[in-house]
Amino acid sequence: MEQNEQFETKLNILADILAQKREALLAILAISENQENLYNSPATNERRGFLLEMGKQKQVHIDEVLTCDEVFQGIFGSISGIFEQMGKTYPGQVKALQRAIGEVLELDIKIRAQEEKTKSVARVAWGTLGKAEAAAKEPTAAGKNYLLEQYRNNNRNRPKN
Repeated sequence: MEQNEQFETKLNILADILAQKREALLAILAISENQENLYNSPATNERRGFLLEMGKQKQVHIDEVLTCDEVFQGIFGSISGIFEQMGKTYPGQVKALQRAIGEVLELDIKIRAQEEKTKSVARVAWGTLGKAEAAAKEPTAAGKNYLLEQYRNNNRNRPKN
């Protein structure tokens, strides 16, 4: 009976981690959409400041997503050997986890698409900005590439249900 309780507890923790990751991904998506809107606005020092702050906020959420992934993988790894067998005992929770994973993957795809859109808009905006401001924004572009690469890598390592 104790193994069942431990398994159920771990399923609940996995569900909580996915919920936390979903919230972080929603925040990343919102920030990316706001960045696109800012790139479409007139170039000002204020805009530059907002973009830099948004980049910092986005990084906090990216770090949260990466932490969620690490913790999720660790916990899932601890039950992966018995998941199929024990999962039959908790079909509702397993289905809920599958749905949550699907929602996270959908958000991941939306973020990738939004990041590419934002990147395109930024390129146009950079073409109209002075070289100094465009150079100051280059690290942000590198951060976006890093984010996309991290998502690609994380999706390759996800357990398949």
